[in-house]
Amino acid sequence: MMETGRIIKRIAALIFGCAILFLSGCVGGNKNVEATNGEITGVHFTYDHYTGDQFYLDANVKKINASGAKAEISKRVGPNNYTGFKKEGKIKLDENEVKELLDILGRYDLEAFTNYQKAGIGYSPTRTLIVFSGDNILYDVAFDTVFPETLPPEEDILYAELYNFFNDLVAEEPGWEEVVNENLPDPRDNPAYGERTATWFGNEVRLVPGTGTFYEDGSYADIDYQGKDWWVEEGFVGEWVIDTEKTEYISDASLKVNEDGTVLLTVDGKQYDGKTSEIRRYNDSAGVVINIEGYERGADVVLLIEESYEMIRFMCMPDPVPGFQFSPIDVYFDKK
Repeated sequence: MMETGRIIKRIAALIFGCAILFLSGCVGGNKNVEATNGEITGVHFTYDHYTGDQFYLDANVKKINASGAKAEISKRVGPNNYTGFKKEGKIKLDENEVKELLDILGRYDLEAFTNYQKAGIGYSPTRTLIVFSGDNILYDVAFDTVFPETLPPEEDILYAELYNFFNDLVAEEPGWEEVVNENLPDPRDNPAYGERTATWFGNEVRLVPGTGTFYEDGSYADIDYQGKDWWVEEGFVGEWVIDTEKTEYISDASLKVNEDGTVLLTVDGKQYDGKTSEIRRYNDSAGVVINIEGYERGADVVLLIEESYEMIRFMCMPDPVPGFQFSPIDVYFDKK
């Protein structure tokens, strides 16, 4: 229902924008329409974090002028069900709050953001920003906008500033206590966007900036092996035999990994060729790609002994129905 609601609201916004473009005599539905004086009189901002710790904000600020503005706000903390907390209402902005909001918007090239390519698909959190001048749309930054790669991402800084602005606004309003959550961290303070290293398999390795951004210790960041083969560096080369005491539903299996990264998996008489994954992530399972009935399937290699391939669990699972189906592969291996 939450996803459906987002889609409906997005379609409504697009229809509204197209109607304005038509009445203004402009051609091209993706072009922004500037008012005569370009003065900002309205801002509609949404932020939907629908995975993990879920929260949602919809802030529609209207009648912006030098003395203040009015905001219609819908905010939720938690899932969109009886376990979450949700409140809707109107909050007044004074002249200082209006100035702060306009200052945030003024720090970014919203015209460029509006005209960036659209991906056609968005991931959590989805975020949108529409800026009005009277009845005209000045800027429309869609949920699926493809931004240029910067470290840290410039769009994340903008969205964090806007979310925190409205979150602070709600926090100061009596009766809104249940829907106040922590402000978003400033991406510029995240060490994941700079140079950092970690100790891995007894060696100091470089973690790729901009990866592993959600974990202070760098977990799941891409490892930069500087041209070296990660499977060789970590000792994931050799042969493994099945541990029949731990493995269920499979009676015989073996695994071979060569120095060139090619892989041969045998399960109950069936052979699957493959290769090691191109990316190796810190503090994560290793990856292998195997061919099953003409399809390339990713498999996880879980280390059962920390930073060692002596005992591993090899798992390759089918897609959820009705996706591509095959017999699940889940084998415990010991190195020969």
